[in-house]
Amino acid sequence: MIIKKLRLHNFKNFKDRGFEFALGINALTGNNGVGKTNVLDAIYMLAFGKSYFHLTLSQIIHHGEDSFSIKGFFQNKNTEENILLKYKSGEKKQLIRNNKAYDKLSDHIGLIPVVMISPYDRDLISESGEVRRKFVDKSISQFDKEYLADLTAYYKILSQRNRLLKYFALNNTFDDSTLEVYSDQLAALGQKIYEKRKVFLKKFIPFLKEKYAWLSSQSEDVDIQYQTGLDKKNLKDLLKESLDRDRLLQHTTQGIHRDDFVFLINGYPIKKFGSQGQQKSFLIALKLAEYEMLKKEKNRSPILLFDDIFDKLDPVRVSRIVKWVEDKTFGQVFISDTHPDRIRELLAPLQQETKIFNL
Repeated sequence: MIIKKLRLHNFKNFKDRGFEFALGINALTGNNGVGKTNVLDAIYMLAFGKSYFHLTLSQIIHHGEDSFSIKGFFQNKNTEENILLKYKSGEKKQLIRNNKAYDKLSDHIGLIPVVMISPYDRDLISESGEVRRKFVDKSISQFDKEYLADLTAYYKILSQRNRLLKYFALNNTFDDSTLEVYSDQLAALGQKIYEKRKVFLKKFIPFLKEKYAWLSSQSEDVDIQYQTGLDKKNLKDLLKESLDRDRLLQHTTQGIHRDDFVFLINGYPIKKFGSQGQQKSFLIALKLAEYEMLKKEKNRSPILLFDDIFDKLDPVRVSRIVKWVEDKTFGQVFISDTHPDRIRELLAPLQQETKIFNL
């Protein structure tokens, strides 16, 4: 999958700007604040319908305007896809494929496989389990539509069950049969999601180990530990056991929405025991493993977005990454960097088609 053209209108710092990209490596250079990362985020938004950086739609609109649009022209083998994302203040966001609007955003996820590597990825290590769950869920959802549908249904039922628990507490009442309807549905969906997360990790972790060893040239062992109550009991039993606690706290305390994925180095949490260099290598290896997993599952190369990572890496790791993407079977790559000379030097020896945009 490649993006041939991109058109931005009232998008962040761009009033009206068009780009025509190379099939191979595209570099965006310039000082901080000129919009390099914004171009990468626009491509990401065309794949997922939302910003990589968790910005609200109103934050994305160019200052002084009331709407924005992003249009991308993609090609996958012999198939062309025109994707338009637009939003106007006070109205609903629209995602349009080949002039036909989607009824559900979930129908679009996976059409344009994308992996982004950014300095903001450090949140995957430093923040709560919710961030790591979203990473795993997003990765699986790009190649498994059923998983995404089950996940969406699960969170909808979870919200309904939580509202019911709050209603019971507010009105000093309780109806076990009504709550059980939601519990049974939650248990069935949660069990399916749990099983697919396990299967994903079994396939994913070897890619992670391979990429970390290749990137760091170290003998350290990296791993991901799946922490979930469903390892010991099925979700239906867990919900029954936690009923009193759920009623007291007025929300559901057991389920796959409580799972965590602990990143390990030599058997210990990398959050506490990994150096900055080890954490950096782990995060990049994690995203490169996501790339390899997506490529294998979808049988086509995702678009790879490197946001300002070369400032954070030593020359050895940079040269390894550049050598990796030089492979002619590799997909389209985007790199943002503040140093035009460094980018020109890195790209000069490559055989791939390259293009540099000075913003």
